[in-house]
This record gives sequence, structure tokens and C-alpha cells, in this order.
Amino acid sequence: MDVRRRQFLKGSLSLAAAAGTPFALTAPAFGALTPRRDRPWEDGYRNVLKGERVVRTINMPNCTGSCAWNVFVKDGIVQRVEQPLDYPDDEYNPRGCMKGATYHRRVYSPNRVKFPMRRVGPRGSGQWKRITWDEAFDYLASEIKRISAKYGANTVWVYPPVPATGIVKQGAGFRFASVNGFGLGTFYNWYGDLPLAHPITWNVQTEEHEFKDVLNTKYAIIWGSDILQTRMPDAHFFLDARAKGVKLVYVAPYYDPTATAVDEWVRVRPGTDGAFALGMCHVVVKRGLTDANHLLRTTSGPLLVRSDNGKYLKAVDVVSGGDAKTFMVHDASRGGVVPDVYFAGTPSLTGSWDVALKDGRTVSCTTSHTLLLKKLDEYDPQTVSEITGVPAKDIERIAVEYATTKPSSIWSGTGINHWYHGDLIGRAVIELACLTGNIGVHGGGVSPWAGQYLMRLNPTEYFFPRKDPNNPNDRYRAVPLDTAYVVNGPTKTMADKDKLWRQIRCIWAAGGNLLGEASDQSNLTRKVLPQIELIVSPEIEMSTTAQLADIVLPVVSWFELPYDIATTPAHPYIQLAEGSLAPMFEAKTDIEIYHEMCRRLGTGDIFKFNRPEPAIELLLQTGGPQVKGITFERLKKERCIRVNLPSSPYASFTDEIAGKHKFKTASGRQELYKDEDRFIEYGETLPVHKEPHMATPYGTSRVWSEAKKVRNPLYQTYPMVYHARHTRWSVHSSWRTTDEILKLDDIGQPLLELNPADAVKRGLVSGDWATAYNQNGYVKAKVKLRESVPPGAVLIYFGWQRDQIREGHWNALTHNDINPIHEIYFIPNVWGPVSGHFDQLCEVKKA
Repeated sequence: MDVRRRQFLKGSLSLAAAAGTPFALTAPAFGALTPRRDRPWEDGYRNVLKGERVVRTINMPNCTGSCAWNVFVKDGIVQRVEQPLDYPDDEYNPRGCMKGATYHRRVYSPNRVKFPMRRVGPRGSGQWKRITWDEAFDYLASEIKRISAKYGANTVWVYPPVPATGIVKQGAGFRFASVNGFGLGTFYNWYGDLPLAHPITWNVQTEEHEFKDVLNTKYAIIWGSDILQTRMPDAHFFLDARAKGVKLVYVAPYYDPTATAVDEWVRVRPGTDGAFALGMCHVVVKRGLTDANHLLRTTSGPLLVRSDNGKYLKAVDVVSGGDAKTFMVHDASRGGVVPDVYFAGTPSLTGSWDVALKDGRTVSCTTSHTLLLKKLDEYDPQTVSEITGVPAKDIERIAVEYATTKPSSIWSGTGINHWYHGDLIGRAVIELACLTGNIGVHGGGVSPWAGQYLMRLNPTEYFFPRKDPNNPNDRYRAVPLDTAYVVNGPTKTMADKDKLWRQIRCIWAAGGNLLGEASDQSNLTRKVLPQIELIVSPEIEMSTTAQLADIVLPVVSWFELPYDIATTPAHPYIQLAEGSLAPMFEAKTDIEIYHEMCRRLGTGDIFKFNRPEPAIELLLQTGGPQVKGITFERLKKERCIRVNLPSSPYASFTDEIAGKHKFKTASGRQELYKDEDRFIEYGETLPVHKEPHMATPYGTSRVWSEAKKVRNPLYQTYPMVYHARHTRWSVHSSWRTTDEILKLDDIGQPLLELNPADAVKRGLVSGDWATAYNQNGYVKAKVKLRESVPPGAVLIYFGWQRDQIREGHWNALTHNDINPIHEIYFIPNVWGPVSGHFDQLCEVKKA
């Protein structure tokens, strides 16, 4: 007999009711067990979703996430967003965070810029006049022509955003500057994102492994990167690796969210990370844990260095008619001193020899690796412990763990870039990876993930159009001026100073919140802005830059873009962004705005594009091998396509380490030793630790043996290190005014975070209003006490807009002194002054 579950339950309950048990049910209760065919209430729920359409698009802030979202639209209004879970590699699913989930709140924000406006009161007064687009375009064209005629077109300065976040809309700013001969700012080094150690060592802008490669590592050091807060879509890779038994070590001064999720947290004194890395290098070489084959075949280790001038020995030095670009090594099997052959395994890695020069003199030459070993003698664990505060036994143990667990990886963030000597810190970390053979292998590497700089295609044809269609070298180009010089003025050691320096007169802030986010805020507002005759801010919301502008132009949100493409170094995909909404209010796309401006400036035919579709086609057709076979039509169908890379997951320098290609450096090798004059002059031919330029109680910018004997006079007045850091609740200043996110961020306003011991000394308690100040400026905010902040430090999370700050500015205390090492060359966003805004001191007092 077949008794169904519903019949059994109904029969059982009937018996219970008849028996009068405690489980007896009344007649209405039995009604709930009776199937009903009329369920009209369900239609109400169905109608909520009826008529919705779904569009897959991308959120495109400068956070490296490049996360896709399905946008659900009904009656022309975004109802909600969901993660699409459609990345080809499932490890990248899902992607997103609370910022992406609430972006539509910014689309409908009360802070939205709705129409063009012209300032009618003093800058920053909030007095505006609504104008038409034609009035805005005509006025701007007239003013730009006037400024160009009076001062030169290169004084019209376009401050560009990071292009990979939307290559069409962001790249249109580069094209706008190029076709008109305007000035063009830098962003990557100005933010402090540029790890200058990478161009110094490898002659590349930045190289990193994609996030998925974390799963191939056996030991991982996260160095100066609060990944759980700032890399939220990809932080799970580290937790996944840890679940597999991989040890995670975190090196940072603060006990922040990432410190809670690792196996070991190493607290270093702020700014001394380079010493810690060199202490580990010392242990590696003394314990005999180096990878000699890696050093011999791929690094500058066997290259000979002259003792008389510190320069590499070249063929031109020893042979009449010798090549000035050919480096020399000592190779007994080939007859002594001979030209270097990349990846050869026979040269001497250590040793010194007398070498006869072509002029008859003799000079002693030593391999650069021998010099490195001698330098590392200065960084024994006891000395490094004295510098960093890390126990010597921990330095030794972690060094051995890293060197003996293969492959080992380092994931270094901007925390080690944002120092005056950030290049030395980065070089020391790279030296550790080279000594142990962890470069060019899956699961290894030194990966900084500092910003969304990587376009994964060549944008030259779009950014810099040709003057002569048949001559690829004859192009329209902007005139670069590093943002550091715009804010600070020129230095004596500025590269190409006579050619590049000029006082800018117009700022076109092409997507970055320059006047809200910039380091050296006090200099910028006090010295620079009075010289600026026109500030233009194309914006979605009334940012700080918009509040201080002369003209504000409404631009579309990401959800209103017709199309765009986005990439990131974090994962290997190129993705299509498709708009889900028609442009709201009077907003226009960036490319439309630039096209209309160029039309009025007489360069419209050169600028050419007023829609993104043909620009995307040009970028894909001319973008090079990484996007070969990827068309616009294919993107519209697949939405997310892996670019062409040599491996999956992608790892840096695998071909070079295998001997298939040389490195892009002058020597063709990883250059741990640098012989340019300024490296020699400043004693930085090899990585060394120098005390911070400002934020130290000891002698500033000196090696430890000298620094420890001296007291920093500024430290007596300002005895606390001041750090403005990234937060999980915004991407820089984006989302800082979104109510849903603001409610999650503590009390929704800036806070000065101090260690309780420092607060007691200053008579402060939690909730007090206090002022952090130094010789540059100040900021007033409420106090929050946290044991996670080390004694002697002040922490503030940044991104606040001008109208959210009680007084001053969170970046008013910073000042970016320019390191002359950073000026040896100037390649925009590749080699230039890197912001050292962590390298600051302050004092705190009750307000």
C-alpha cells in the first residue's frame, strides 16, 4: 500500500486531535495542510520582477578589482545588482564588495552633478550659476585659447585618471591632451603606487603575478599591503592557500584586518622594512641558502665592477673599439675577462681580479655579487633587530622558512612605496627573492598590485594619433609634467628641467579628485591654486575638486556609459562594460565632451571619436598580441575574455628565467647593482637601509651606523609618525558620501586613531576633538583609541570630501620631498618622483 507523506502526517494528526494529546490541532490548523489552487499573493512577488532586464557591466574605480555586476533595470531605474559568477576561471567567482553592490546609490545620489555650472563666487564658496552645454563649451574654448596664447598650450594641464579602469573614457583624456599639445600629468607615481624598485631592477613599470597564482605558493609573505581591506574581491586567495597549509606572514606596523587572518604578524618600526629584508638576506647567505644558479645566470651578480669609479666594466674599457654597451665578466673557462653572455653558467659569481685597460692602466675589478655579500655583513640579525624592533631570532627563523620552502612568494603593497626611500625598501625585498631563486617561477615573485595601471594592450594608436598615417613615429603628443613638480615646483635635479618645466595655468581634472586626494595638500592650495586661472572638473558627484573648480561638467556614471573596456593586473581578463541606463539629467560621456571641445578648438577632425564603439575597435585592432583574436563583436557576446598570456596563471619573468629572453635592462639581467652616477653619489648602488627622510627619531636619510648617533631635531617637536591609509569603506574618495557605506564606517566621519598610551600622555580620551598638526598643516577630528596602533603613531583613514572635515585636511600634514634618485630618468608613470606621504611626523593636542 502506497501511503504518501502528506497522508501519513494528516492521519497521524487526526488521531492526535481525537486523543486530546498536547499536539492536538484545531480545524483551522488542518486547513494549512489542505492544498489550495488559488495563490494570488504569489503574483505580487512575480510582478516585482516582471519587466526587468539584466545588463552585465563593470565597476571601474581604481581598486584593481575590475568586478562585473549584473544590473537589474525596470522602468529605466536600477532595482538591484548581483554578481554574475561568469568568469572563465571559477577561482575568480564571485567578485565584488559592498562598494560595487551600492554603486547605483551613487547614480541616484543627491550629490549628483546634474547640469553644467559656472562659479560666480569665490572658489569653494558654493556659489554657482547653471549654464547650458553650449555656454560651457564656448566659455572653456575661449579661456583655453586665451591661456594657450598667453602662456603656451602646454600650460593647459590635463590631470588624467588611471586608464585601465575604462580605457576608452580615460584614454580619451590622453587623446584630448595629445591632439591639442596640452600638458599631461602623471598619476601612478604621484599616488605612491609606482614601485620604483621594479624599473630600477628590471626596467619595467610594474610586474606582478595574477592573484590566482597565490594558490601555487608554499609560503607567502604579505608585505605592507592590508589585503583584507584594500583587495577585497581577491583576499580569499590567501585564505584558500592558508586552508591548504600555506603559512602566511604579514609584515606591517599596524595590527589591521590582514594581521588577524595570517599565521604570523611581524610588527616593524615604520619605514624600516628594508632593513628587515636585508636582515633576512644576511641570514640566507650565511646559512648557504642562496640559489647560485639563479644568481649566476640571470642577475647582475657575475658582472664586473671597477674599484676606481664604481662603474660596471665594459668592453670599451678593455678593448680598442669595444662596445660601450657590452658588460664584462670573469670566466676562467673562456680565458679570463670576457664579454657577458646571458644565461651562461660558467662566469665567476664571486672574486676580484686585476684587469688591464686599453690605455695601459690596471684596475681591480670585483663581481657585483661579491660587493653585495660584503654589504650584507652590515645587516646581521642583532643589528637589524636594533633597527626594526623585530627580535633577532624571528628574523633568522622567518628567513630560513622563506628560503627553504619552495616556491615562496612576496605580495608587497604600496605600504613600502609610500616612503622617501621606498625604492630602497623595494629593492631589498626583490634582492631577497633573487637570492633564493623565487623570481620567474609560479608561486613565487614579488607582486605589488599597486593600482589598476595594467591595460593589457597597447593603446598608442588611440592615445597618441598619428600625424602621418604612414609614419608610426610621427604622432600628436601631450607635453608631460610630473604632478610632483606641479605641486612642489622644480628641483635642481629635475630630469629634462629646461624642456619640461613651466608654471601651469589651467587644470582639467579628467576623472581624478586631485584637489581632494592629493598629497601635499597645503602646498597645493596655498601656492599652486592662486596661479591657476581655470579649473575644470568633469564629475558625477560634487567632489572636493568640483567644489573648488571654476567650471563643473556633469559626466555619466558607469551605468550610463554606452560601452567601454576595462582590465586589471589582478586577473587576466579584458571585459566589456555596457550601459544599463540612458544618460541622466544633462550628463554626457567623457568622449563626447572632449570631441565637442576639440571641435571648438579646431582639432575635432584629429580627435575624431565621439562614440566609444569605434574607439574600442581601434584599441582591439591595434592593441598587439595580448588581444589578438579579440574583437568588439566577440566581446559583446562573451563579455569577459582572457587575454593572450604565456601561462595560466600568469607569472612574471618566466621566459627570462628560463633563458628564452633577456631582461629589458641595459645589462639584460636583473640589476641588483646600479652604476648610474647618482646611485654612486648617494651610496645606493646596492640596496641599503636608510632611515626615513622625516619620520624617525634618528638621523634622517642616513645608514644606521651614522643615523643611530644622531637625533632628529624635528622629532623633538613632532614625536609621532603620521599615516593616512586606505580604508575598506571607500575607493579613495569614491563612496565617501554614500549613506549605506557611511553608516558602516564607525561614526561616519574622520577619526584620529591613537594608542591609549599616547592618548594618556596628551590628556585625550575617546571621542575628544583633537588636532594633528606639523610644520605643513593640520586636521581636526575626533579621537579613537586602539591598541592596534603602535605607540608613537597616528592613523587616519583617508578619502573624506572637503565638506566632511571639521577643519584642515587629512593630507595637509604631508609634504612630498623629491628624492634625487627618482629623478635620474623621467618616463611618465614609469620613472619619476614617487609620493612619500607616509614619511611624516606630527603632534596631537586636544582641540
